[in-house]
Amino acid sequence: MKLLTSKKLLALPINHSIPRWQTLLKNILKVSLPAAMELLFITLIGMADTIMVGNYSNASITSEASLASVALSQQPIFITIAIASALGVGLTSIISRRKGENRSDEARLYLRQSIMVGFLIGLGMTLFAVFFARPILQFAGAKDDTIDNAVLYFRIVSSIISLNYVRYTISSAQRAIGKTNITLIMNIVANLVNIFFNYVLIYGNLSFPELGIGGAAIATVIGNSVAFIIAFISIFNKKSFIYIRFRDRWRLDPATIQYMFKVSTPAIIEQIFMRIGFFIISKIVNDLGTEQTAINAIIISVVSTSFSVTDGFAIGASSLVGRSLGEKDPAKAFAYGRMSQILSVGLAGGLMIVVISTRNILPTFFSTNESIYGEASRLLTYTSLVMLPQSIQWVTTGILRGAGDIKYTARNSIISVTLVRPFFAYILCYPLGLGILGSWIGMFIDQSLRTVLNNTRFIHLKWMKIQI
Repeated sequence: MKLLTSKKLLALPINHSIPRWQTLLKNILKVSLPAAMELLFITLIGMADTIMVGNYSNASITSEASLASVALSQQPIFITIAIASALGVGLTSIISRRKGENRSDEARLYLRQSIMVGFLIGLGMTLFAVFFARPILQFAGAKDDTIDNAVLYFRIVSSIISLNYVRYTISSAQRAIGKTNITLIMNIVANLVNIFFNYVLIYGNLSFPELGIGGAAIATVIGNSVAFIIAFISIFNKKSFIYIRFRDRWRLDPATIQYMFKVSTPAIIEQIFMRIGFFIISKIVNDLGTEQTAINAIIISVVSTSFSVTDGFAIGASSLVGRSLGEKDPAKAFAYGRMSQILSVGLAGGLMIVVISTRNILPTFFSTNESIYGEASRLLTYTSLVMLPQSIQWVTTGILRGAGDIKYTARNSIISVTLVRPFFAYILCYPLGLGILGSWIGMFIDQSLRTVLNNTRFIHLKWMKIQI
């Protein structure tokens, strides 16, 4: 089996015959493609969302200020859902392993506990966001022409954080057992709803009131609420490995919660420090001014198409690796991981070519200001290069997380995102005068460093020995 390139791996006992590469590819695509399509669709809808906001202006706000107002809110919003992402990482590791071991009762118990804990944490985050919105966004770099609309957007979107926590929990559980088609349908429907209400509420179409930035926020809340309803309904299917019932035991179980946090704590710490790092980087760019914030929002929106596809394959790799280890078949886990890495390189290369080829067209949809979309077009030639190391790094991170090696990936992310990337972003952005490009070079250095560290860990196979 040519995929098994590590000498250490060849010395391991193999409990089952390793599938042919065609079978590995088929299984990876079966799990990863729906997740990749789901996340790509979300990104494209988000891109349409950004386009709608970026083209909105009236007597009191310019189009670039509209775009910057929403962009300023993104990192603070991500901070409020950081713990949900981290709990999802831990839950994916636990449930994928239980799936391989065919222990449905335990998987369902962890899902119920995660739903309750997530809902309670989400309520706390909502209160935090509503009361501290203005100082947070002022610190993030909001200017006089963006602060009021940024606060309005942030508060409205944050009103249902608790529902988002439950939705992310359920999505993580469905992905862990390979049911990525469910989350695909959920997000397609929810985002189409979001786009419709963007259309009618931002501009006041179809006899709806023109609410501008507030309308964009309300549309996001409606879309997220639809996603929550679909997610919640999906776990009442009795044929599912992780189905739940209202008559199940819905009391908080300290022992189960303690174990969940034991597995998830490295990811929680990672998410907190990563979001701090992202917030710092965002502030570095936002301090350049409203126009530069708008330009960077366009670049992020375009380049994130690659990130979404990669994330889909990272989800697939995490699920298949965790399941294989639960089946006591480490060699198959390695094979799934290596094949996923290879696929991620090819996909990233293809998307990078697409972005570079269309760099003079895509930015024109986001703004009517030629200086903004013209500068975004120029920078995309360079910023798209970050797609390659990011793709390899993120899929490898998914492999290690699926194995439960969360402490290692957390440590790398904390060092690289919280320290290395902001340091280089600031130095290149200000003292060396590279502006936005400097922040993206910092990101390239960060992604390349994590690629080397995580792939080294993958090759050395220590992740195979972790018990969950």
